[in-house]
Amino acid sequence: MADSLELQQVVCPSCRQVISSFSPFAAEVECPYCHNRAFNPLITAKKVPVPERIIIFKTEESDFEEALVNSLVRQNYVPTDIFQSINPGNVIKAYLPMYLYEGRYQSSWSCKVAIEQNELRASSSGDSVRNKTVKRFVPHTGTSQGNFAFLCLAYEGKDIPEELRTFSKQFPYNVMASKDYDPALLGIGQEDSPLTLALDCETDITWNRYGDGMVNQLAAKNAQKQLAGEEIQNFRASNSYELYHNGRYVLAPFWFVYYTYNNRKFYFIMDGLGEQTSMSYPVNQEEVDYVNRKERTRKIYQWLWLLAPIVWYLTNFTAGAIVLVLWFIIKIFVNKMTDKLIEERLDASRVARREGASRLK
Repeated sequence: MADSLELQQVVCPSCRQVISSFSPFAAEVECPYCHNRAFNPLITAKKVPVPERIIIFKTEESDFEEALVNSLVRQNYVPTDIFQSINPGNVIKAYLPMYLYEGRYQSSWSCKVAIEQNELRASSSGDSVRNKTVKRFVPHTGTSQGNFAFLCLAYEGKDIPEELRTFSKQFPYNVMASKDYDPALLGIGQEDSPLTLALDCETDITWNRYGDGMVNQLAAKNAQKQLAGEEIQNFRASNSYELYHNGRYVLAPFWFVYYTYNNRKFYFIMDGLGEQTSMSYPVNQEEVDYVNRKERTRKIYQWLWLLAPIVWYLTNFTAGAIVLVLWFIIKIFVNKMTDKLIEERLDASRVARREGASRLK
C-alpha cells in the first residue's frame, strides 16, 4: 500500500460541475461537460491508500432492473401502478470502499440439551407401576473452529444514503469475484462509469465497530449447527480469533435507485454480483383491507363450532353432533374459498404490476 491515489469527486474549475470519473494517474482531468482540461489536483493534493483488490461488477444495469421488477412483482400488497414512479435513468452504479478481514476463529460452547428418559412411576393408588417418558435437560459442551472472510464498510461520510450504508456495512467476501486492483477495471471514462468514494476511517475503528461482533455471530451460528435438531437451553459461547491482516482495502460494487410514490421515498439496492438485495416499497392499503376482511370471515367460521354444544344443551346429543359435522364441512369449504379469493386477488395484482413493468424495458 505504498502507492496512493484518491477516488472521489472533483469540481471542474471552469463550469463547476462535479467530475466523478477520471484516471487518477493522469496529470490532467478533462471535464465531460465543458471539455476543459485542468491539472489533476489529486496528484499532489494528499495521499490515500491504493485499493489492494477490487470486486468487479458481474451484473449489468439490465440485471439490476430485472431484479427490481421481479422483487416488486412478487412482493404482495405493492400498488399496481408502482412502476409509473420508477425512472430507470436514476439508477446509480458505485464502488464503495471496504476493509477485508480474514482470519480464523475458535469457539468453546456450553448448553443444556433435551433428552427423553423412561422412568418407572407408581400409580396414584400405589398398586401398580408403569413406564413414563420424561424430558430432561442435561449439560452439553463442545468446540468449533473455522475460517472467516468478510467486508466492512470503510466510509463514515454523508455522501451515501443511510439505506445503502446499512446494506453494505457488513458483507460476505466472494474470493472468486475478487481481483488485484487495476484502475482500468473501474471503467473510468465509459458511459456508465461508476461513482467512487475514498475510504475515510481506520481499520482498527472499523473492526471494533463491525468485525468483532460478526466473528462472534459466525462462531455461535456454526456451534449451534452441531446441535441441529436438538432442543437446547442456556446456550453460551466463548470465542477467540486470529486476524491474518489488519484489514485490506477493497472496492466493492453496488447498484441502487430511489423513487417516490405518493410523496414518499423508497429504494432498491443490489450488490454488483447480484447475490443480495434490499428494498422498501409502498403498500396498497385497499388490498391489505380486502385480505383482512377475508381473514376475519375465516375466523368467524372457526368459532361457530360453539353452536354444537349449545344445540346439544338445548335439544339433544344427536342434534349437537349434526351441527358439529356441518360446521366441520363448512369450515373446510370456507377455508378453501378464502384462500382461493385471496390468491386470485394477489395474482391479479402481480399480473397488473408485471404489465406495468413492461414500460421500463
